[in-house]
Amino acid sequence: MERYQDKDGNQYYVYEYNSILGVWRIEKIGEQGFKETDKHGADNFIYEHQLTVTE
Repeated sequence: MERYQDKDGNQYYVYEYNSILGVWRIEKIGEQGFKETDKHGADNFIYEHQLTVTE
């Protein structure tokens, strides 16, 4: 599970939820819910929101 941060300080978890089906989840830390997508959608989200990995 990778933890990311955008330029405004919002943090997200982006991780593979189900490897058999290829389902990835994007969760904004501090909010309920998540977005499910595929690997391509997860990569696009990271790129479009200019996310960087945090520790």
